[in-house]
Amino acid sequence: MRAFLLHNPSAGSGSHTREELLNALERAGFFTRYFSTKNDDYKEALARGSVELIVIVGGDGTVGKIARNIPDRTVAVAILPGGTANNVARSLDIKGDILGLIEKLKESPRKRLDIGCATGPWGSWKFLESVGWGALAKVVDIGVPDNSREVQIAEGRELFAEILESATPSRVCLDADGHRIEGDFVFVEILNIGMTGPRVMISPSAEAGDGLLDIVYLPAARKQEMIDWLRSAPDATPIPLDEIKARKVTFSWTDGPLRVDDEVFDAPKLPSQVHVEIEQEGLRVCVPRAED
Repeated sequence: MRAFLLHNPSAGSGSHTREELLNALERAGFFTRYFSTKNDDYKEALARGSVELIVIVGGDGTVGKIARNIPDRTVAVAILPGGTANNVARSLDIKGDILGLIEKLKESPRKRLDIGCATGPWGSWKFLESVGWGALAKVVDIGVPDNSREVQIAEGRELFAEILESATPSRVCLDADGHRIEGDFVFVEILNIGMTGPRVMISPSAEAGDGLLDIVYLPAARKQEMIDWLRSAPDATPIPLDEIKARKVTFSWTDGPLRVDDEVFDAPKLPSQVHVEIEQEGLRVCVPRAED
């Protein structure tokens, strides 16, 4: 079985080398061509096709820039978590050591992963995670210093809480499949998967392949509740957010940064309409289960 290995060697801990990954894929029965995502030659290879599996090893940024631009979405994709948060892989229940996951690739079931598209003053931009306005978009824009995976996640959540403390709500009006949502909000996230930012499970009911967007928003009156949640047990208690599901969302963007995955856009000079929806064709993602 022919495969492309697209590898970010500096993602996360960078614990697995090119040679280790290629050897594991060979043992699993794959004839593999290697590409570092630090170079752009993989783009031409993807455009030419002639491969049966695309293996992506890296964090959410690497996964996003490759997966959302794969030209042939009938080709199977393997997303192996090599980053810090690994939101996309976790949302598909892909966990475990990368080499152990490779052993299970051939026999693994496939799951659909939706691809979203956000259209605004920047043009059209595809996304895997979310489109976000407000405080969480600012967290992604600032980022956190390099450190261990656990420390980076903890620091990202604390940064989120600190930004919330100083955040000023704004009036936002959204149209979600004809349903009007309006209020003074601290942030709005339009999600394709449930997890985003510094590994925050912001929409536990989200499904990566259901063709629906999950819109969550923080009303001004619940700001302190959200801050307390981030600083207590965000992995074990329900998130204090309101939520609605829809196929298409439109809203007027007037102020503050707006994020499409890890791409952050500055506020427009004039109010601009933003349209968000799920594309008809998604990706077919292998979901191996490594041994516990």
